[in-house]
Amino acid sequence: MPDSLEDKDTSTISLRICVEGHANALALNKDNNQIALAGRSLLKVYAINSNGFTESCNMRGKNQNLSYSANDVAWSTLDSNLLATAATNGVVSVWDLSKFGRQKQLLVYNEHERTAHTVTFHSSEPNILISGSQDGTIKCFDIRSDKSVNTYFCNSESVRDVKFSPHTQNIFSAVSENGTVQLWDMRKWDKCMVQFTAHYGPVYTCDWHPTRNWLATGSRDKQIKVWNMDGRPGLEHTIHTIAVVGRVKWRPERTYHIASCALVVDYSVHVWDIRRPYIPFASFNEHTNVTTGIAWQGSDSHCLLSISKDSTIYKHAFKDATRPAMKANAQGASLGRFGDISFAYKIKEYAPKTSGASNTKSSSFISRRKTNVAGIVQFHLDHSKMYKFILNDTFSGYPLSESVSRPTQEHESFIGCAKELIISGKKLAELCEHNAEVSKKYGKHNATTLWNFIKLFYGSNHFEPPFEHRSSFSNQKNPMNSRRSTQVASDWPQQRSELGQDLNGNTPETANEVDVANDDDDPLGGSGVEHPPTSSVILSETQIISEITFDNFELLRNGFIYVGPTECAKALAFPALHHDVQAARPQLDLKASDHEKSPPPHVPTVLKVSHVPPIPMWEPHKFVSDALMLMNDVGDVQTALTVLIALGEARKLLPIDDTLVEHWFYTYVDQLHRYELWNEACEVINRSWLRSVQQLNQHSTSMHTNCGECGRPMGGKVGWYCDKCKSMQSAKCCVCGLIVRGLYAWCQGCSHGGHIEHLQKYFAKHSKCPKCGHLCSYS
Repeated sequence: MPDSLEDKDTSTISLRICVEGHANALALNKDNNQIALAGRSLLKVYAINSNGFTESCNMRGKNQNLSYSANDVAWSTLDSNLLATAATNGVVSVWDLSKFGRQKQLLVYNEHERTAHTVTFHSSEPNILISGSQDGTIKCFDIRSDKSVNTYFCNSESVRDVKFSPHTQNIFSAVSENGTVQLWDMRKWDKCMVQFTAHYGPVYTCDWHPTRNWLATGSRDKQIKVWNMDGRPGLEHTIHTIAVVGRVKWRPERTYHIASCALVVDYSVHVWDIRRPYIPFASFNEHTNVTTGIAWQGSDSHCLLSISKDSTIYKHAFKDATRPAMKANAQGASLGRFGDISFAYKIKEYAPKTSGASNTKSSSFISRRKTNVAGIVQFHLDHSKMYKFILNDTFSGYPLSESVSRPTQEHESFIGCAKELIISGKKLAELCEHNAEVSKKYGKHNATTLWNFIKLFYGSNHFEPPFEHRSSFSNQKNPMNSRRSTQVASDWPQQRSELGQDLNGNTPETANEVDVANDDDDPLGGSGVEHPPTSSVILSETQIISEITFDNFELLRNGFIYVGPTECAKALAFPALHHDVQAARPQLDLKASDHEKSPPPHVPTVLKVSHVPPIPMWEPHKFVSDALMLMNDVGDVQTALTVLIALGEARKLLPIDDTLVEHWFYTYVDQLHRYELWNEACEVINRSWLRSVQQLNQHSTSMHTNCGECGRPMGGKVGWYCDKCKSMQSAKCCVCGLIVRGLYAWCQGCSHGGHIEHLQKYFAKHSKCPKCGHLCSYS
């Protein structure tokens, strides 16, 4: 029956069980009408009623013996009067509820040297139980004897949980703190049947599926794993939780549902659907502290019992559980192998109304939606300006020629550029020219423009070492002063040598007089007089590119730029330039009395400039850094990082943080690894100037092998020398018998190997190892 249609008459109930402490474990009897609770200060049995819990037995009372301080409790699956507890002092006790007083503690096994973590009864033998301890051993007890029957050594620090298999008699599983899972046949105590590493951290719990041969394990790595134990153990499902997993229990009558609780942080009990492991199927959030034990009430899949450190026991009704999936954001995205992204989200369907004016509005809204074509999956592309900019070739100014075909897939451009772009070995101008052609070949015209820009500004000798990084123009000295003065002097051959004359040849006494005999066609001065270019400077194309900043860029009009003081601009006879100069700078708030009612009668026609202000040199570093960041923002980290590497020492001029550059390196190397471009990734790592990136080539370069003679791991530090058998035979080729110098290939099954060329020739005709006859698989 689906959970949404359940008609159970149960409701969630709770009870505060102990004031002094809390319960560490719980267990149900075979009839599922009684529950046993065990803790450091607690050992009680409660009867489960429809409206609550009723205490029926308190086996500890006022006794403070450590044997009563339990970590785990188990109820016999065949006898409702038999209980077993595992104590913190290593004692395993068997209790008989049919007796009275102290006689209830039927047997006491004091054989574990350290804390006993778990205890469980055999599923078909009422007298057999096993326990796991911190001392790394598993003890098997027969309650008809006062000593253990068998001891199983797990070769680990601690055994945290043991469970009998419901599918195979005499088989039990054990999980340890070293992350391993072992399967034991209780009749064979000398060696386990199966052992495998399940988690990267300690495994705290396990549980067998009631109908399938699945084993669920929970670990400190915050994962629940489901293993298929048919034949060789195989991982079927993995659930990622938010906290350390303390307990797991399969839900009855639901094949794919499993409940779990955490050891820390998370107070809730979650029920997971292993087919959708990303969010819990249901959650019970009633506890106010960490949940220490959970159990389903027999075969009832709608009733869950739980205990917590808040000293309460809850009987949860499944109909009262919260459904986290209903509150989750119904959106999802996934990144494909070739760089494509799939995105899914929930669309609300609005039913058209049948009355009033609202029907017209609703109908018009629905009519604007495109009808879905049967059998075709429709994807809606982004319509942002940035997306159109990337797709449109006309924005870059490099239309595709007919002979060059643009790749239809983005990954083809990435792979092609990764293989053909050059980042070292040539001069910067040659690198930029080559890389611009490669980018144009693969349709990356924005990158082509950037490469040409780098060639123009950094490919010349202006930015060769040593570099001087200037952060701003306000505090720098102008390197153009000396050149400017020389240029002005050379352009004015008639410059007067008398120091007492001004620019017009007048003496100081007559400097304010105006020559009224000037022609109308010569507004700036008298005929026959040449003036130095101080009020106007004509710049060449190269000078314009190198000397104009964004601050004075607006002052440039048809090759004319004003470089004199601002207050002198009123005297110029160019209204357009006068307007631009005044608009480009903040104006002072002049009083009305300061304004002249009419222009002065005699306006000088020649502007006298005593000093040519320095023009700051424009540096493209900030512009280039912004361009590289824009490339990264649109997803082209390949171009951004390749340009940065190709710049060499000139990259020190760019105001880009090393942390961001390190992120670019990691991203680009990861993309190259995705497409198996190992050589290209290695070259990028070698060209890095960051230590953290350079060390990437040193990761995972060790290969762990076994000795071909004794079969044990080779732990020596001297080549192929085995410390165990004192042999160097593994260093020799099993075909020719000579020591291998250079590339070496070996079989991971028998650990024999040799020269690659010899093995290729040998395995072309044979399939077994030439030394031991092992069926080697050579590829």
